[in-house]
Amino acid sequence: MDAAPRADLLSSLTRLMSRWSSSTVQARIASGVGVALDPTEIRAVYTLGLHGGAARPSVLADELNVTRPTMSKLVARLLADDLVTRGAHPDDGRAATVAFTPRGLDAYRRLVTAGHDMVDHVLADWSPAEIDAFGALLHRFVDGLLTESPASLTPADPAREEPAAHPRHRATAIPSPTEGD
Repeated sequence: MDAAPRADLLSSLTRLMSRWSSSTVQARIASGVGVALDPTEIRAVYTLGLHGGAARPSVLADELNVTRPTMSKLVARLLADDLVTRGAHPDDGRAATVAFTPRGLDAYRRLVTAGHDMVDHVLADWSPAEIDAFGALLHRFVDGLLTESPASLTPADPAREEPAAHPRHRATAIPSPTEGD
């Protein structure tokens, strides 16, 4: 790939990620749909939703890139706000799981609906063929990014080690806000 298109692509991705994940934008989105959460709580709600509404705190900590003690404090805030409950893991009673309460699920659905509305606004003048093509290419691109490339690894013996695929999480276990209404 030529340097200019690659640089343009990286620049666009950086702008998108910086804007979408900024505390200011996330707080504005949450406030706009009546979800009174700080940006860290918003990220936790999104992440829990991507796990189907329930996950171990350690899994959330890893995905949110926070320490276990920080995750414990965040879970305590989510518990206090009645967004999650804490219980024993169904497969391992020694481990804890946090899961959405009805209020937490409602907050997640509101945030997802706001995201859908933003995407719908941007795609309003796109043709169905353009939307389908963009979606297919974006899925392919993201899947490629979630699999480590050989250049990103530093194995002792490259001939014996293969890149490890990262798990992919999709918000399929929780119905979208438009399903079942």
